[in-house]
Amino acid sequence: MISKLLLFILILPISAQAFDKDFTAMSDRVPLEFTHLFNSLKMGIKTPAEKIQMVGICKDLDENLGQLQKEHIFLLMKSEVIKNVLEYKFKKVRQFDMTLLLLDRLEEDFKNKERYLNSFSQWIWRSILAELRYRQDMGLITARTFDANQFDGAKKSEAQRFARYLTYLMPWIDRMDSLTAPEFNNLSKQVSWVILRRLNERSLLFKRYASTATSNTKITIFNIPQKLLELHPEDIKRMQQNEVPLTLKEESEKAKTEATKQVQDVTPEDLSPLSDEINEELNKKIP
Repeated sequence: MISKLLLFILILPISAQAFDKDFTAMSDRVPLEFTHLFNSLKMGIKTPAEKIQMVGICKDLDENLGQLQKEHIFLLMKSEVIKNVLEYKFKKVRQFDMTLLLLDRLEEDFKNKERYLNSFSQWIWRSILAELRYRQDMGLITARTFDANQFDGAKKSEAQRFARYLTYLMPWIDRMDSLTAPEFNNLSKQVSWVILRRLNERSLLFKRYASTATSNTKITIFNIPQKLLELHPEDIKRMQQNEVPLTLKEESEKAKTEATKQVQDVTPEDLSPLSDEINEELNKKIP
């Protein structure tokens, strides 16, 4: 018991410092959206199991994407963040009348909550508000309730496009309107895990099919301290929850196995929808 306690006292501060301060995403090698996601998630997770899982996924991403060219890493990460935010599945969604009054209310609410939101939550808020203001500037959001059928000519096609886009925005508008800042931060944390896991699955696809877009030297996407790669948290976890978690190696192998099962029958054509741009870029590299 004493040896376990000493292990806890000695290892935990070292690993915590390595995770909190030294475990980073290279800001010049990943898009801003992912930087916000990474930093917010890292600050929001507390348990050893979550920390090991995050380190394991990032280690896999480093291995799978490190051979790609920088612009392809950027595009893949950016598209996956945006796609999975918009397509996140909510159980219930309240319907709103899209009006200028609603937009003004959301902006005022953001001012009150902003200081309490983490950077990824702020990015989600700002992105949606910017999109709505853009549609207002186009004359689509007014004092009247938005209805695509009210528009004619060239503006009608824009209104119809916006109406389709609203099916993705409305669930978020509902949560922006109804959740407190801590609750919204918890939601963005859940979404961040979905994005990381999905990005890990995508990275296996690109490692398999994107050989024509590889760079001459390996790009390091994350700085992962060796202390974290060597950490075995069994004793720490057992003292906290009386159970033995997976080691980093076991967690990594489990994630790889699960992701491989999902992609083993996939062809390059299955990289769409938002990865179509990457496909086009990759095709340009083929002689």
